[in-house]
Amino acid sequence: INSRGHLLTNNHVVDGCTLTKISYKNNDYESKLIATDKTLDLALLKAEIKPRVFYNFSKDEPKKLSKIYVAGYPLGKGLSDDLKISSGIVSSLKGFEDNSNEIQIDAPINPGNSGGPIINENGDLIAIAVSGLAKDLTEGINFGIKASAAENFLKSNKINPKKSMYSGIKDNDKLLKILEEGTVYIFCE
Repeated sequence: INSRGHLLTNNHVVDGCTLTKISYKNNDYESKLIATDKTLDLALLKAEIKPRVFYNFSKDEPKKLSKIYVAGYPLGKGLSDDLKISSGIVSSLKGFEDNSNEIQIDAPINPGNSGGPIINENGDLIAIAVSGLAKDLTEGINFGIKASAAENFLKSNKINPKKSMYSGIKDNDKLLKILEEGTVYIFCE
């Protein structure tokens, strides 16, 4: 989320880890757990990396029918070590049981997507992938923690995320660069 190596993920991704590592540009780095919020299901990590590309938080709240992109590693690296990207729309501005800190999307979220970015067509972060309803009972009911809720979590931990300054739809090459440069694989030991 910034050039100083701060990372945002879900608390359930790092809960119970004795050592958290990330894979960034084909290298593994140890990361330090800075803070967690079990209610929001967020965790703040720090690794000794200096990324050139990171996520700007959207200056606008998400809107229904907005096109979104989700990046992550569904099923971990067992499927492949290549970042997977899916797309969809914002289906609802509330999550499960009227949770106003979440949005509902129709893009797939599977185990391994947790903590990954959900961005808009401008390449700005609008949410963090968190969960989906059971696939044997539902189809396309998945949730993300709103960037505005994550922003409050970060500010309470003395991190001010960068807000987007410009609006404008980016082409696929630019969106891909943002997703591939700004998304890391997190694993526990």
